[in-house]
Amino acid sequence: MKPPRIRVRMPRTARAWAYGSTWRELFLTIVGTTISIVLTFGTAALLDRCERVDDRKMSALMVLSNIESFSRNVDSMAMDIARCDSIGTWLLSLPQDKLDLIPPKEASDIINEVMGYVNFLSHDKTAESIFSNNIETWKNMDSFQFIDNVGRCFAKMNADENNWNEWVTDFEAAINHVVEQMKPNERTLTKLLTDNVVRQKIESFHVRKNWLDYISTYNRYLNSQNMVIIGIDKQEVMSFTDERARGINTPEEEPVQSSFRTKQLSVDSLTTLRSRIQHIDSILNNQKR
Repeated sequence: MKPPRIRVRMPRTARAWAYGSTWRELFLTIVGTTISIVLTFGTAALLDRCERVDDRKMSALMVLSNIESFSRNVDSMAMDIARCDSIGTWLLSLPQDKLDLIPPKEASDIINEVMGYVNFLSHDKTAESIFSNNIETWKNMDSFQFIDNVGRCFAKMNADENNWNEWVTDFEAAINHVVEQMKPNERTLTKLLTDNVVRQKIESFHVRKNWLDYISTYNRYLNSQNMVIIGIDKQEVMSFTDERARGINTPEEEPVQSSFRTKQLSVDSLTTLRSRIQHIDSILNNQKR
């Protein structure tokens, strides 16, 4: 006699799941696809955001560094003018009727010392051009206040630069006017220091030096506001500026133009038309005889 068969019935849900393999596969496919889409677009959005943050920081660093570099140039100019001011003050104190007693060599050195340090002021406008003319950079900054403050900085830098360069141009024009009017036997230093316009320009060294100190300090004040707005530490801006100032270190030495000066070629070094040249030379030599 055979033992009775025991039949175990699966739960209704399990049976539906087992017999409905097509629906199960479809469900898993939908879930997998959804997760894949979420991960893909979510990762892409995250990477895009990170890239935008990096671009924004680099653009901001370039701008902040540009303003700091300008202030450093102004500081250097102020030091030069302070030197001119000290010498100029002494020159203006000398009796005008005894200026001819100064030996010519010393007089020439004094002129070069005072006039040689009065230079034009300029700054690299690359960062300004990129920032001002690229609307994408503006959008990426995501801060109207930062854009507005930086615009104020650039406008002030350009105005200060133009102001200074106009003064330098007037100073050079005053000197050139005196030199052009000089007679052969007149001493340059004496002629300059007895001209009222030149003396006024030398007297203005002190005022110009104080003005340079002010504009470098004020530009740094505006730049400190920019750092707070954009959220970049001052030390990071200083390090970035130092790195830009050092430039790129290469094993090769920088070419110097004077090292490329060579003697003019002689006729004997010519490699073309040699026979024709010799023929012409013989004709000319025969004519001389």
